[in-house]
Amino acid sequence: MAIELWRFLIAFAIVGFHTGWIIAMSCDGSLGYWMESSNWFFGSSEVLLIFTVTAGYFMVAHFNKRKSDGVYMARSASSRAWDYTWARIKSLLPVLILGYALGVIISTGFFYQDYTVQQVLAMVVNSVWEFLGFHAAGFRSTGNQFFNLNGTLWFISAMIIVGYFMYWALCKNEDVFCGFVAPLTFVFLGGWWCFSGTRAAQTAWSTLGLQTASTNGMGGSAGDTTAMLGFNNGLLYVMLGMMGGCMVYYLVKKASEVTFSGAAKAALTLLNIVCSVLLLWYTVYQPTYFMLDRWTVALLCIVVITLSLLNKDGLTAALNNNVTNKLFAYLGGISLYIYMLHYPVAILVLRVMGKNTEATTYSFWSVFVPTVVITMVLSVITKFAMEKTILKKK
Repeated sequence: MAIELWRFLIAFAIVGFHTGWIIAMSCDGSLGYWMESSNWFFGSSEVLLIFTVTAGYFMVAHFNKRKSDGVYMARSASSRAWDYTWARIKSLLPVLILGYALGVIISTGFFYQDYTVQQVLAMVVNSVWEFLGFHAAGFRSTGNQFFNLNGTLWFISAMIIVGYFMYWALCKNEDVFCGFVAPLTFVFLGGWWCFSGTRAAQTAWSTLGLQTASTNGMGGSAGDTTAMLGFNNGLLYVMLGMMGGCMVYYLVKKASEVTFSGAAKAALTLLNIVCSVLLLWYTVYQPTYFMLDRWTVALLCIVVITLSLLNKDGLTAALNNNVTNKLFAYLGGISLYIYMLHYPVAILVLRVMGKNTEATTYSFWSVFVPTVVITMVLSVITKFAMEKTILKKK
């Protein structure tokens, strides 16, 4: 359950990043709010890879678990892929919708204070694709207003969409996909973004760099830069992480067959401690002594995930104990709820605190702490409600 602890810590940290950086940038007085920006938890935006790599790992694990079911394996690839995707939609879409609904109710009065009821309703209708989980695919209002109300949800919709295509590819030919397509795509995209010095922006377009300034057919002016060829980087970023998870699955499976000596376990323990400390350091306060590069951080994420899932080193063994297992499992279970619900909660905290002046600028901690507390409570309630209704867990 060490991996569940990591998932919770990253979800916790991303609240700090969005509160102290993304939201704080909006609080420059233009909306009537002043808030100090902060470098606390700034690195958490890069360690989101932990969610995508683990998603890829468990997707392949699910596929291999079902191999023994002859009736299941006889079905078409698309049928099995839809089954897998529906299970994801069933657990994520209701909370995705709740996250957007909270964004409309709470954030409209913050970002669009002069909007009438008619304008808000029009925005909701025009953003129906986002409620259906197509945020990362770019199916949003051409005015892009709704993107600002709970824009962090691009990540969840990307996992749903990418998951379908990857599971279909697994069903069609596991060997070709996991042995060739996944490693090649991972190396190509990682190398492309590394040499270009970008990822690029997770919701930007034109990864391949071919673009033109022309009318985009959706209301844009001739001066707007429109992608001619490319793909939404939010989807590609999630796909890269999930493909990395596919490779981690086979690495862990092979390593699990090896008998590790005491010296080998000690070496793995040291490696895990060093990588974990560096990763936590970067996550909590990104301007580190080592000035870790984005792709070095990605490697740290993969190493920590692999060791956590392998469960052969001393640190992981210490975390995976009978006392903490249930706690870590529960915290990991609410991590995605925390991510999906925290953004409008932070806006709610600011609205309750009220408009202020530059002389009374809100500190990072005065907004972050109540945001974490309220989000945790709301996530616990949401998890309980989901398990008693949609997920039907006793």
